[in-house]
This record gives sequence, structure tokens and C-alpha cells, in this order.
Amino acid sequence: MSQAPETTAKTEKQGKYLTAFSELAQRIRDGASFSGRERHCAFLNTGQGRFADISAVSGFGLPSDGRGLAITDWDHDGDLDLWLSNRSAPRAQFLQNRIPPQGSGWIAFRLQGDPSRNCPQDGIGSQVELVTGNSPQRRIKTLHAGNGLMSQSSKWLHFGLGGNEREVSKVEVRWAGGVTEEFSGLQSGSRWLLVQGSGQARPVKQREKISLPEGGLDLGEPTEVARIRLSQPLRIPELTYRDFSGQPRSITDLANRKAVLINLWATWCNPCAAELEDFEKARADFAKEGVEIIALNVDHLGPGDQVTPAQAARALARFGFRGNGGMADTKLIALLEESILASVYRHHRMPVPVSFLIDRGGWLSAIYKGPVKVAQVLADRKELGRSPEAALAAAVPFPGTWAQMHFPGNPMAISAASLEGGYLAEARTTLLEFLEKHDTPPGDPKIPAEHQRNMQLGGVHFQLGEVALLENRETEALASYQLSLRYNPRQIPALNSLAWLRATSSDPNVRDGPRALGHATFMMQAPGVSENPALLGTLAAAYAAAGKFPEAANTTTRVINILESRGVTPELARHRERLKLYQEGTALSLSRDKPAP
Repeated sequence: MSQAPETTAKTEKQGKYLTAFSELAQRIRDGASFSGRERHCAFLNTGQGRFADISAVSGFGLPSDGRGLAITDWDHDGDLDLWLSNRSAPRAQFLQNRIPPQGSGWIAFRLQGDPSRNCPQDGIGSQVELVTGNSPQRRIKTLHAGNGLMSQSSKWLHFGLGGNEREVSKVEVRWAGGVTEEFSGLQSGSRWLLVQGSGQARPVKQREKISLPEGGLDLGEPTEVARIRLSQPLRIPELTYRDFSGQPRSITDLANRKAVLINLWATWCNPCAAELEDFEKARADFAKEGVEIIALNVDHLGPGDQVTPAQAARALARFGFRGNGGMADTKLIALLEESILASVYRHHRMPVPVSFLIDRGGWLSAIYKGPVKVAQVLADRKELGRSPEAALAAAVPFPGTWAQMHFPGNPMAISAASLEGGYLAEARTTLLEFLEKHDTPPGDPKIPAEHQRNMQLGGVHFQLGEVALLENRETEALASYQLSLRYNPRQIPALNSLAWLRATSSDPNVRDGPRALGHATFMMQAPGVSENPALLGTLAAAYAAAGKFPEAANTTTRVINILESRGVTPELARHRERLKLYQEGTALSLSRDKPAP
């Protein structure tokens, strides 16, 4: 395992490490694996200080790029089953334990700690020791929080017992607070609740066994075509194109009246030609279902020979397509790619052909990477506008049971994708539409569900402030940052942005040095931020705005030293210029030069 960077070290080696780490992270975002195929493994303790690899015979020898493991009695039959998490598909795999019991027994415990005795309520960190009457062997298990990457095993501590170990003599719990407590009178083959301080185990009602179907799922043969049905439709931004005569056309206006299929094609693409020919043959069927096709050429957006609108029009006629056609531009492509990024975790560059099915009202519902069959588009069209349950069922290629029926959209991801492309209006619209439906006053942060809602709404208001600042609306940005902190008072990005805006704004109604310094000093009390150059840069600007120029200069000198030690040269010139200003007793006025945390 590679060593994590130590932010306090000031070496050239660390700078190279951070650069390489950043490059690796970018490869991951581009779809590469972290370190190749890492299959899940299983090892058997031989009892002689050695372990035998039983991955293949146990069912672990799967071709997945493994990450996490969760252990639980999923089917309630008294033995432990396994859930595996993978970076590659399938993201989750279930391994049911079907090893014959051979007369063995079991017992399971759930812990309830007493916070007044310095023990977490769920007993995390506590240790359970089990002693059976017929065996001198002592079994010990510790309740942990987290078992791997994005995985958490059941909080039930499960003990397997041999055929002659049915009698449980004693159970001793060493609670996380340091107190030891003994429980007796327990029977195997059942579940027990152990409450700290009670000394008495409470039986838990047996759960009904779950009968799982035999065999696996038939996922069909791999294809070159990727069909992505969104579990929850995504509202498209304002989309336009120019027809072959150069006139602007609005896709959004058309989508408000009927369903639209946007098809991106190229003159050199044989599958594109075949697909467009099929679309034309099925024109009557598309019209019957209220679907309008817009075929947009992308030749001129790539390297090599540029295709003119007239040439694209002739090629489209040669393919036999007589419907709406035109030329895609870079903004349209960027917004469509951002829609994919907001809907699908892993995304590679769009191929040609690629099509987007948009429901009436402007809701993206399906994406087809590669040539799609007419029958598939028409079948998906029939599903548009149906219940959320139907949309969820259509989003996966196999039957199953959903744990929840509503998955709220991620406005942060969608707006971030728009911001990355420089489309501020689209980012603002996404955030405001979300707030119209979901914005409520801050809830109780002690309640997990309310805490999560506060975190999300705080993030949305913060991002809305970022958009406003990029649009030079500083008063609006100030209000959004403040509202964001009402939901999440310790949100570092919001504190950083608010402090920077208060310290550097040219608007006297916004600029406030003492308040900027208050926000910045509070921000720097958070763990793990003391060596963050961007945050320290904000602190220095706040010192200067409050008239404390020696502190501003000292903090900036510290920033420069950190950047030099890490080999981060691009930022050095900027901070050296600031240092000169602070030494001269001059504060900053750079509200659009905000450092990113």
C-alpha cells in the first residue's frame, strides 16, 4: 500500500507524490482501474500458522475488480452470507452460503451500549467473548465500524458452533468504555440483545427465513450498444442547434410539445447511415407515438476535413432520411455530455451514433450509445410518463425489489457539470428548480435523516452562491453563502468563500474585514486544514481586510513555504505579489480571484 501524503512534510519528494497522485486520480475519473484487476480472495486458516487460498472452490474467484466485503445472515438461516462491492460491473454481488450445516449450531448478539458510561449506543468498539460448555476454546469478536471500501457488515456478532457445542456457558462483554459485564442463560440457535448494565440477555424474535430463487440472472450476451434508461428523468437545459440553412432552432421548445429523439451522426459512419435509414422507414410509427427525430451532424467538430452544412444535408438525403436535420455545436455536445455525467457514474466520450430520448416537457429519459433499434426506441417511448415504479423497473435489465422507490436527483452533480463547461445559466436553473421542490428550514442535526438533508441543502445554497459570484452578483452570493452555513455551519467551502468575499469585495455593503476574519479563523479550527494553502490564503486576506497586516504577511509567507516544499510553482507568483501588498499595508480587492479549497 502506498503511503498517504504528509501535509506537514516539506520535501521535494512530497511534491512529486502529490503530482503523481493527482494524475492517478484523473485516470480513475477517465474510467481506468486503480490498480488493475483485484479479485476477491478467500483464505482458510489451516491451524498451523499458514493459510490456504480457497478463492476458486469457495466461489470468490470472480473476474470482478473487487473492493469491499459485507458479512450478514441475509437469508435468516443461521449462517453468514456475503455481499461484495466491485469497482467494475456488477457493482454489487451476493454470495449465498449453501454449505451444509453438518449439525453445527450458532448464536448471534446485538449490543446496546450506554453513552453515559462512555460507550457508543450501538456498542462499536466493544468485544464479546463466548465460552461453550464442551470446549476449552474461547471465541472473541470485536464490533467494528466499517469493513472495507464503501461496505459495512451487519452489527450482529455471529458465532458458529460445532455439533457438540450447543451449550453456551458464558458470554462476557468488554464494553467500549472499559467496563466488563457477564451474561448467562443463553441458548444457541437464537439471537440475543445484550444491554449494557442490565446483566440480562434479551431474546430477539426469530426472523422468517428467506427463500431465494435458484440460479443466476440471465443478463444476455454483451453488445456494442449501451442502452441507459434513467431511473429518474433529468430535466434538460436549453438546447439549440442550427438547421442546414443556418437558422437557429430550439430543441427545448419542440420537446415542450412532443417527445424528441436527438441523434448525433457523422458522414463517415456506416452504422449512422443504416440507423438513419431505419428511422426513415419507421417515420409513421414514430409519428404515431409522438416522437420527433432531430439528426445533427458532428463532422465539423472533430479534426480533419470540415464538412459544410450543405455537404451534411446531401449526405443525410443520401442516407434516405427526410426529417429534421442540422449541425450540432460544441455547447450542445457539452451539455449532452454533462447530462450523461450527471446520470451515469462512469462515462467515456460519446461515440457516434448516439441518441437521446427526451419526453414531452423536456425530460431526458434514455440514452443510446451506438445504433439503436427502432423497436427499442418505441418500446421506451411507451414507458415515458408512467409511474416512478415503472421508470425504476425499466432502468435495470433484470427483475428485483427496490429498497426505496424515490431517488432524488443530485443537483450538485448536475450543476457542477454545467459549471465545468462554463454554462452558468444552466447551473443556476438546476439549483433553483431543486430548491423550489425541496427547500425547507434547517432540521435537527442530531437526527441522521435531517442531518443528511441539511448537508444537501447547504451544498445547494453554497453552489448557488458560487454561480452568483461568477456572475458578479456579490450581494446575492453573500446571501447564498450565509444561508448555506445556516444548514451546515462547519461547511469549509462555504466558510472559505464567505470569508474571501467579505475580505476582498469592492462593494462596501459586502466587504467586512472583522467578519471575514471571524469566518476564516473559525474555518481554520477544523481538523486537517492547518496546512491547506488555499484556506491559509483566505485567512491572510481576512487579516489584511481587518487591518492586521503583519499577521497577513506571516500567513502568506507560510503559504509560500508550503507551496515551495510541494513543488507547486504555478501559485507562487500570485502569493508573492500578495505578500508585497501586505508588507506595504494594502489589502486585496480580488473577489473574482477566489482560491479553491
